[in-house]
Amino acid sequence: MDKDSRYDTWFRLDNSGKIFPEVSNHRETNVFRVAITLTEKIDEEILQLAVDGILSRYPMFKVKLKKGLFWSYFDYNSKPFNVEELKHYVCGEIHPRKNNGYLFRVMYRNTDIIIEMFHSLADGAGVVMLLKAIVYEYLNLLGKDVKPDNLVPTKNQRPSMEEYEDANSKFYDRKNRKHIPEKRAYRIKGTALSEDLTGLISGVMSTKAMINLARENGLTMTEYLTALMMYTIYVTQIQYRGSVSSNQSPVKIFVPVNLRKHFPSNTLRNFSNFVKTNMVMTEDDITFEYLKDLVKKQFEEGMTKSELIRKMSENVAFEKNVLLKFTPYFLKKYALKIGYNMLGMKLNTMSLTNIGKVDFPESMQPFIKDVTAAVYSGKFNTLNCSIISYKDKLKITFTRSIVETTIEREFFRHFTDLGIDVEIESNYVEEY
Repeated sequence: MDKDSRYDTWFRLDNSGKIFPEVSNHRETNVFRVAITLTEKIDEEILQLAVDGILSRYPMFKVKLKKGLFWSYFDYNSKPFNVEELKHYVCGEIHPRKNNGYLFRVMYRNTDIIIEMFHSLADGAGVVMLLKAIVYEYLNLLGKDVKPDNLVPTKNQRPSMEEYEDANSKFYDRKNRKHIPEKRAYRIKGTALSEDLTGLISGVMSTKAMINLARENGLTMTEYLTALMMYTIYVTQIQYRGSVSSNQSPVKIFVPVNLRKHFPSNTLRNFSNFVKTNMVMTEDDITFEYLKDLVKKQFEEGMTKSELIRKMSENVAFEKNVLLKFTPYFLKKYALKIGYNMLGMKLNTMSLTNIGKVDFPESMQPFIKDVTAAVYSGKFNTLNCSIISYKDKLKITFTRSIVETTIEREFFRHFTDLGIDVEIESNYVEEY
């Protein structure tokens, strides 16, 4: 691919992405996955051509991570990108040296096309757009009669500079950046899986049924699922054991928020923040009804424009700290790693990521069967959850670093008890 003089220079990591290179390792990979299942078996050679073509449209992904004097940065990557067959390990560590320097991989298996990406590069919204573009180009190269219909960017379009912007810094407000200290979160307990294994269980149900259930309860889908997650953790791990010292920590469900829906930006880089629950669950009689009210209240407070800006600005202010800004990289990376290990990943019990509905042009839909998303699980956040939907198919996917599946079983049993059909899929690593 020929370099484009507008896009072949280095650029900084966005504010959200700067922490990940310093704190990631074999277990805490900070990798997430999005997959699209087609109706026909994948042709590896055609997929490779499709990826090569789309990378010319998305030069911000054709980069490698470099270490600068004060921060890491992205530089143009002239090496070829190679698609590969899907490996067993879900959201495993991405080794740049083994991946020609790239921070994401495109894989295939049977009828699936999968992207796994290191979080420094982009968030879920950016990855979905990239994968949709690859699938469109793949179908086009197969000779399918598909049209983008303004829902999918094509390789012939020019990238915009707005796709590169660090939107967190753009909307930073130095007057609204107060730091609010947090307590360490409750940790989901279980028997650790081997480090080369990640458990995966998905429940597939009707999107319409889930939306109707949430509305009947006066909640959004994300609020309902978050409250159910809290209740499931409570009844399977904490109830009647509130006196145990490890159960005195609050249950905090970390829910990423796509800030593009709240602030005017078309960036493809990281532009998300979060809301979270916060409750010490030591009582023996906490009800699901109580938790639904609690989650609704905490989400309403966390989703105000002022609070979203505060959390965004708190992170940017840390980066703008004069002492940190001019600390050499070789010292700064140790400070970031120590701070993150002491506090960062221990402030959340688990994450629940709702990527939302994925839309495709009508001409592409006959060739697409399913979409799936997954996030890594690690040493502290032993269980995480991703939600994504296509047409009337809602897929809720748990990834775990522990053997036990009690929480997942109880969570999905809630829906079957209500008469909602749930189809379960699993990679059954607990049997290995």
